[in-house]
Amino acid sequence: MVFDAHVHLHAYGRDFSPRLADFYLQLYSGATSWMSGEPWAAEEWCVPPEKLVAQMDAGGVDRAMLMALAAVPLGAYDPGMAEYIAEACRAHPDRFVGLYSGDPLGQDREAERLRHAVQELGLCGLKLLPSYNGVAINDRRIWPLYAAAADLGVPVLVHTGWSVFPGGRTLAHDHPLQLEDVLVDFPGLRAIIAHCGFAWSEHVLMLLSAHPSIAADFAYWGPTQPPWRAAQTLSMAKHLGVLGRLFWGTDYPFTGFESDLSYWRAIPETTARLGLEPAITASDVDALLGANIVRFLAPMRT
Repeated sequence: MVFDAHVHLHAYGRDFSPRLADFYLQLYSGATSWMSGEPWAAEEWCVPPEKLVAQMDAGGVDRAMLMALAAVPLGAYDPGMAEYIAEACRAHPDRFVGLYSGDPLGQDREAERLRHAVQELGLCGLKLLPSYNGVAINDRRIWPLYAAAADLGVPVLVHTGWSVFPGGRTLAHDHPLQLEDVLVDFPGLRAIIAHCGFAWSEHVLMLLSAHPSIAADFAYWGPTQPPWRAAQTLSMAKHLGVLGRLFWGTDYPFTGFESDLSYWRAIPETTARLGLEPAITASDVDALLGANIVRFLAPMRT
């Protein structure tokens, strides 16, 4: 089982606003799309579910966890995307599970939307992008959403590590240790630290060792992190006994499936070449690529 834990499913004019499209087109100016081999076009960030399934088939991916976007300052937020994600999950129940992407400052109103998304639409958790909305992970205005997720028993996937959006401050808003304040107030909250904190991956591993209810994904590591960093991080995770709570994720559509799978499947060779102990084995990587998140989501009966 190959399970991508971090896949974006956007709809142009809804959660993917024209302002957001302009921002990404500037950000990726001069870059080549892995889909077309040409400069990026806005529609490539808004792939319909049927095309996503075809790309998963071609890339050797069995399942994916879907999420929309909630970046209110850029007009990139539509609570109705919960139904869009849920519809994709209903159409492809053997391929998709979905998250509700919430406005972190929506407070009680947004908490009710999360409850509806989980209890009525069948979504399995919450995605939060605090820095994309100009706030920190531990901003107490987010507490109603954390409380609702804890009450529902669903995981919260929290963006960490790197902010490229206007007004975002990587250190002030994206440090994964900010999640500790949340976990103190909501012990046992099932959280997934997106991007494994990028530069703060060792901090993330220490958090995982202290809080058995949380996990982390490696979304967008393939394009941004040299293989030796991934190898060191996995070896450290194995040493700490938390390797089983790390998940593979691409951050699709920003990177493709095949190239990212190749990156991770080469990690055992990298650990051997570097002489890292404990070594990362092919079976460790296989678990990272699917079994770990299946086990984490098992209480949701996905």
